[in-house]
Amino acid sequence: MSFEEGDKSPEWRYASYRTVRGALQRGVAAAVARLRDRPGPAQLVYECTSRDTRWDWQVDDRYTYLARLLRDLRLDPAPLVAQLRACGPYRPWPQPDPTDDDNQFNLAVGILETLARAGDTQARAALRAYVRDGIRWIDVLEALTDEWPVEWWDDLWEVAAKRISAADAAELLIKGEPWQRWRGRDVRLDAVLDAADRTRPSTDRRRIDLATASDAELVAALRAAVDTNPRSAGAVLWQIRRRGRPVPELLDLIEHLAPARPAGLLGALRLLGPLGVPAARRWAADAEHPLFHHAPDLLAAYGDGQDIPVLLAALDQLTDRWCGYDRLTEGLARILAGSPPAAHADTQVRLVRQLRWLTIASPHSYERASYLRSLLLLDPQRTTDALPIHLLDCEPEVRLLAAQHAPLTEHAQRWLAELRDDPIEEEKVRRAAADRVNR
Repeated sequence: MSFEEGDKSPEWRYASYRTVRGALQRGVAAAVARLRDRPGPAQLVYECTSRDTRWDWQVDDRYTYLARLLRDLRLDPAPLVAQLRACGPYRPWPQPDPTDDDNQFNLAVGILETLARAGDTQARAALRAYVRDGIRWIDVLEALTDEWPVEWWDDLWEVAAKRISAADAAELLIKGEPWQRWRGRDVRLDAVLDAADRTRPSTDRRRIDLATASDAELVAALRAAVDTNPRSAGAVLWQIRRRGRPVPELLDLIEHLAPARPAGLLGALRLLGPLGVPAARRWAADAEHPLFHHAPDLLAAYGDGQDIPVLLAALDQLTDRWCGYDRLTEGLARILAGSPPAAHADTQVRLVRQLRWLTIASPHSYERASYLRSLLLLDPQRTTDALPIHLLDCEPEVRLLAAQHAPLTEHAQRWLAELRDDPIEEEKVRRAAADRVNR
């Protein structure tokens, strides 16, 4: 994760969002348009490919954005290949690793893999070569098989059979490719896959048992977990979330569950829908309640006008953070859009201003599509007029939104045609672009 003023790293800060460098770091579309029209020094792009500037490495998207820049500006991928090769063995956090402290390995793999799908033979050859002799070859192999057509990687099974060892068993994602496809081709490879299988049986059995349980049995299991094994509550809550339907009895256990905050609790509570609103209002009014800070998220999804002060107060608490604006602002936008125009005019003006700022200033690009959806509710004409540039954004959900709703200006038609024909674009975005271009 990257850092800003006030965070713990003294070494790196986001550049101002008003600069091309800052816009690139945030994956903003305007930077792409600027560099296409007036190509600047390649170093600006290489800065963003040599360290991962995403605020959240798990959910923010940059691979397609940066691969397109390298391709469209005809920049050499060789520095990325060197970056990949420079990375040492994986070290779990918090062990320092100067070759990968800024996520250089995953960034290089993701961009090179995407470039290969765009037709870059150098990137494709470099990744295949890394599987043959690179240190973290399993990580690269699993990344390739997740995205590439089978014919691009299937012949690497012999390499894998020679390189794999018993020590690799715990590292393998054996339920996916290439291991499912390659099972049965080599005795040595099968032995490691069997060993990997044996490391996971108890968890698999527990999930099978929970999958066949009734809602009442899940509640009973949850009640027992509270008293005997709080950690196992997460598995029960996961199953409730997986089924996707409300379990109102959860509210009867909340005072026992909340102090431990087991994984999946908030997701299970969201399934309650409006049923959970009265309880969420009580939690929001009690600063000592374990769910005090989570209650606004539930009210954002299902509350009404009386919850606006709580949502605004929760927004104010995010002043020094970037994560969590999406649900709160979506809830406010939903409530305000359904209220009489004069009822909360000042609040609406404030929210629109904040959303416009977040759209260009926040490095947490995953939330950007949410901001635009809220703006389409609150300020539809101005937001729609501004959508064409977002066809160049780093986030696929933003590009999808723009492809569906952008006015067909000259620029928009050109960019839509590019998205329609780009092999590295997500299929749903390509379809939306094709629908607009072909009308």
